[in-house]
Amino acid sequence: MIKKEYKIENSGYNQGLIIANHEGNINITLQEAVKMPSLISTVVAALGNVCSNMEMPSGNNDYREYKPDDKIEYNCVIKYKETIKYHSAYYSICEKHLNAYDDSNIRGKAKILRCVHEWYMETKGDVLLRNRNSGKAEIDIVRENSDYIIDMVKERIRKCVIDSHELMLMEDMELGIACFTCFCFMECKILEKPL
Repeated sequence: MIKKEYKIENSGYNQGLIIANHEGNINITLQEAVKMPSLISTVVAALGNVCSNMEMPSGNNDYREYKPDDKIEYNCVIKYKETIKYHSAYYSICEKHLNAYDDSNIRGKAKILRCVHEWYMETKGDVLLRNRNSGKAEIDIVRENSDYIIDMVKERIRKCVIDSHELMLMEDMELGIACFTCFCFMECKILEKPL
């Protein structure tokens, strides 16, 4: 007799095969496949919906080259240092998905990156406001708060993705957000470019 606490009830409708050892062929027929979107393309699409109405100012871009390690050191990034280095491998994938989004949404890539940069500037402004009487230089305040600033921008990205109600596993969503946040850091949309 099976003890009551070990008893498993199954009152649902089951169709399929449970098997321990089998030496023949097993044929499986899928009734309906659910397509899971690419984690980064979902992040891009969610941000595109939020940032689609953003006005684009005329260009005033700084195209000086820099090394990501230099930017990490310049901004005194500690918490996200290894995360940025690890997820930088996804840079080209993020770029590819942004370009694909841009193909079907005029200036969509620029609007998304501008939107993330706006979130950075708002967060930076809040940090500077809180520290306005410290007597410290602006860059020193940014350096002391660099990980917090990344946290806040990453949280804004996360909120957009969650609010989009896209079908996505939580682990995939977090990985996509981490990769995209790293991409934005490397594109100089988050934190300061080294001098």
